Amino acid sequence: MTSPIWDALADWELNADFDSPNTGRIQAAFDAQHPRYLIYRGHQGRRILYHFTRMVAADPDELRLHTKRIYLSIACYDSDALEGAFADFLLVLGNKGPKLRQRLFEQARSVMKPKVRNIIERAIEEDDLSALSELSTEHSVLINGRFQPYRLHG
Repeated sequence: MTSPIWDALADWELNADFDSPNTGRIQAAFDAQHPRYLIYRGHQGRRILYHFTRMVAADPDELRLHTKRIYLSIACYDSDALEGAFADFLLVLGNKGPKLRQRLFEQARSVMKPKVRNIIERAIEEDDLSALSELSTEHSVLINGRFQPYRLHG
């Protein structure tokens, strides 16, 4: 008995279809699901960042996904994605985990735009998430339209 994935692949012409642009997207989706690593070290960082952003939207309580998304944003040197990732991370974490918030901020600060860095630093130091309302919501998946902090259950 063969697996469903093997049945699907059996019809493909290997040299043509496995080298197509879709192959990279499929591989990135599988790589994003791999639970073994916290920091991705591969060549599909931007694609995997997209998948982690979607995964955060689907499961916002999963702190590990937020952390991976922040690290991928740093690795891709994507300040816009980092702004959204950090805003979502802080909204979910709230005033919990001050050492984690500070540690990730220190690792991310060099990639952040100066204005964003100042807003996030102020939010962390003053333990006041209302400062996050000054950030762009374009890359956030937990802020819709106007500033609405996401609340953890419990």
